[in-house]
Amino acid sequence: MKTTKEGPRQFARLTASGAACVALFGLTSHAQAETTLRVWTRSNPDARATYDNIASAFTKKSGIKVEYFNAMTDYEQRLSRAIAGNDLPDVIINDSSSLGLMMKTGVAAEIDRAGFPGGADIQDRAWQGAQGYNGKYYAVPVSVQSFVFFIRKDWREKLGLPQPKSWDDIAKLAKAFSTMQPAGAGKPVYGFTFPASATRGYTTWFMSSFLWQAGGDFIRPDGKGRFRGALDEPAAAKTVGYFRQMLCSDKVTQPGAINATTADAIASFRSGQTGIFFSGPYHIAVVDQEPGRDKVEVIAPPPGPAGKADSLGEGELAYVTRSANKQAALSYIAFLTSPEGQKLGMHPGGFPVVRLPVNKTVDAGKVYNDPRWQTVETVYEKNAHYAPAIPDWMSMRQLTADGLNRILANCNSDIDAGLKDLNKKVNQELARQRVGAN
Repeated sequence: MKTTKEGPRQFARLTASGAACVALFGLTSHAQAETTLRVWTRSNPDARATYDNIASAFTKKSGIKVEYFNAMTDYEQRLSRAIAGNDLPDVIINDSSSLGLMMKTGVAAEIDRAGFPGGADIQDRAWQGAQGYNGKYYAVPVSVQSFVFFIRKDWREKLGLPQPKSWDDIAKLAKAFSTMQPAGAGKPVYGFTFPASATRGYTTWFMSSFLWQAGGDFIRPDGKGRFRGALDEPAAAKTVGYFRQMLCSDKVTQPGAINATTADAIASFRSGQTGIFFSGPYHIAVVDQEPGRDKVEVIAPPPGPAGKADSLGEGELAYVTRSANKQAALSYIAFLTSPEGQKLGMHPGGFPVVRLPVNKTVDAGKVYNDPRWQTVETVYEKNAHYAPAIPDWMSMRQLTADGLNRILANCNSDIDAGLKDLNKKVNQELARQRVGAN
């Protein structure tokens, strides 16, 4: 594998003037035609097939070859080694929660939003996910999404129950699934799929939507450009209490939920072990295969105790690294965010790497021809809520996940006391990141 190494240095702003746009789309230079672009993606083999289709179309248009590397479980570790060894790819595609880390390590070059080719066609809300805590942009959004509920429609209808319209309805439906044998006599199932593992911060990642729906948050701005912890507020206790009741009192979550990752969770739902699953739209294609499209419905999150229906807003960002091929890298990203690239990435019927388009000229409902994707798009447009923009959200996510997992795991512990202690650690982490309130 051919690599390009470059010593650490400060990076100039990446701009795309009219002349650069010609180069980006025309790519007439001989040097560029011989370029091989190294692109890393956090993706599985199914997603890799979609990325390969994008690369084929891009190479045909530009003459630039694309060399992919993809991984899932150890992606961050491999990326850390590449950073430490100064052996970075040209483009890194990773989820939006990695933005602070990419800034802090100096991996991501600043992007000129106004000058990026086609940047005006990218949704403002999508650009929000690429905006750092200092107000500048360090990536280009290529895909967005929000969470929705996947529910065993066949089980719900068999029991004669309505679609849930509140947190209480979700809890009641989960209990009915767990106690009324909707899968048939002698076939016990569990109502709620809960990936409560602290691995990669899953506990925080999963519970965040519910915390916001209750009117809470992990941190809050103090009005002076800094932040304070917010996990000592009543909304946090209400949220943790809601999940601990499902885990400990009602016992409607799948066995081993406290240590379950998202991979474990989707396996529980697909195998028919559980009946309610809260996740991103990337699982639409896989649940169509098992347990089957006719058995599963997709609904928007109902409002929580605060009357909010917030849903975690996420997506993938494309970072240009300290690479010798910056112009080619920008060209690839410009293609990926173009209508053609977005539609290829959505890959109806297959595994989408562009879940919802960032390009506002692309209609998700028309591309997918699927009302479920229209539901996801509506949730994103109305209720997407991004994680806080602080220098290192990934560290904060892991810290809070460890604390929340610990409180949930001990069914007899004092929730308020546990959250108060966790909030102290949140404030210490904010101070470490130098964004804590005085």
